[in-house]
Order: sequence, then structure tokens, then C-alpha cells
Amino acid sequence: MTQGLREKNKNARYQSIVSTAEQLFLERGLDSVQMQDIADAEKIGIATLFRYFSRKDSLIVAVAIQNLERTIPVFQQIALSPKSAYERLEDTLNYVLANQTQSRSNSTKFREAFESYASFSKEPLPNIQDYIDTQKQVSLMLGPIIEDGQRDGSLRQDISIKESIMTIINAYGIFGNNIVLKSEITYLEEIQPEIQQKLLKEMLLSYVRAK
Repeated sequence: MTQGLREKNKNARYQSIVSTAEQLFLERGLDSVQMQDIADAEKIGIATLFRYFSRKDSLIVAVAIQNLERTIPVFQQIALSPKSAYERLEDTLNYVLANQTQSRSNSTKFREAFESYASFSKEPLPNIQDYIDTQKQVSLMLGPIIEDGQRDGSLRQDISIKESIMTIINAYGIFGNNIVLKSEITYLEEIQPEIQQKLLKEMLLSYVRAK
């Protein structure tokens, strides 16, 4: 077997392990799934699994990174579209809304579970900096919206565009995660989660929209 083919097979196995682990984590929870469960689902020996990931926490972080990386092409496409900065910001929030509400979004569920898991960890998770760097890469996708918002007149010029856009996206994402994933305990009678999300979107957009 050639070096290139071995590397390709290794990468394919790596991706398969990560995908399998993500599905098991979603079905059973991060704490309940053991490395043996993942090895069994992959039909590989536990020693083989440990050659790829020496600890379960390493695998959890790898799943989180892959999960987050799936959003990068979409954010990039939105940010580089020929629309005004305001329209692209609205498209970004629409994507966040759609991503959260589609089948209660497995991606959103995992990220919420992961960030809670990481925050309660007694020590930093292995390779957590790689996850943080991926978050920064997602944030950089918003650069063209921020830059054009300072030029095209579609956003207010009397506020800090960068801080406002980043705050809006973070606040909208956090609110959506809570109200969609925890709807059974945060549900307000006669006000469905989707309605609350759309109302908040309008409120946030009205703050930055040029008059």
C-alpha cells in the first residue's frame, strides 16, 4: 500500500470515528458514552481507537471542532454575497434561526452540550485551543459584513459596527439555543419559540439598521 493511500485510509477512519462518536454522544449524552461503545460501533478494537484518540475528551473536542467547521462554508457564502451589509447580517441571523429549528438541530444540541461539558471540566480539555481557533475562524467570516457596513450606508455610522454585529450574533445564538433546546422549561404560553426568535431578530436588526 502506498504512503498516500495509507494516509487517505487513516483520514477516512478518523472522520468515521468522529462521526460515529457524534451520533452516540447525541443519542446517549457525553458522560454516558464510553470509548468501548465507540469502538464497537465502528467495529474496531479498542486499541485501534486509542491510537487515534488517547482519551475520550480528545475525541469529544474533535467532534466539537468538526461540528463547528460545518458552519464555515455557509457563513463565508453569506459574507461574500453581493448584498448590502444589512441584508447579509439579516441572512446570517436567518441561517442561525434555521440551523437551530431544523429538527431541533443536532449540531446545535451537540454544541450546547459540549460547551456545558467544557465549562464544568476541572481542567482544560485537550486541544481545546483548536476549538477556540475554529470559533475565531467562524468570526473572521463576518469580516466583509463589518467592513462593508462601514461603507455602504446600510448600517448606522454612529455606533461601533464590529462590536454591535458580534454582540447581536452571539446574543441571538445564545437566546435561540436556550429557547429552542429548552423549550419545555422556557416556553411562554401562547408565544412559541419561533415567534420569540423572530421578534428578537427584528429588535436586534432595528438597532443597527441605518435610519
